[in-house]
Amino acid sequence: MNQQILDMLNASEGRYLTKPEQTQIRDYVAQVNARLTAMDELQVKESSIVEQTMRQVVSAYPDYLQQHLEGRNKGNRDLSMVIRHVAQAVLRNDPQWLDNNLLAWLATILAGIGFTPPFIEDTYKTLERITVGELSTASAELVRPFLQQCTKTLSGRG
Repeated sequence: MNQQILDMLNASEGRYLTKPEQTQIRDYVAQVNARLTAMDELQVKESSIVEQTMRQVVSAYPDYLQQHLEGRNKGNRDLSMVIRHVAQAVLRNDPQWLDNNLLAWLATILAGIGFTPPFIEDTYKTLERITVGELSTASAELVRPFLQQCTKTLSGRG
């Protein structure tokens, strides 16, 4: 559930929801079908998105596979993990959830491995470009801000 709505429901315990609170819930519920559709599209397209992204990253950075043992497998794993967390964040409509549950941790890991901010930025901009190209227009518009959040946070340029 969206953290803001959960917080609001907890804060309203013992009283009726105000009109603005009711509106917030109605607005969220009105978008659930579109958010579920975006999640379904991401699930169906995940393999293709990851494969295309890795192909372009390896092409742009030919030393990547030589410098990182199991770079393709780990890259595939990490990109899939990001897509799945983005799908959850889209459904929740909660960018803070994405930061708390993936990005803060993954940014530390990527920096610890020694990936440079430009490499990370290029990788996740590539992921965004390919993902948006694979999704319907409506789903792409819901997903894009979360992918941009990944690029900014993971590259340290946010």
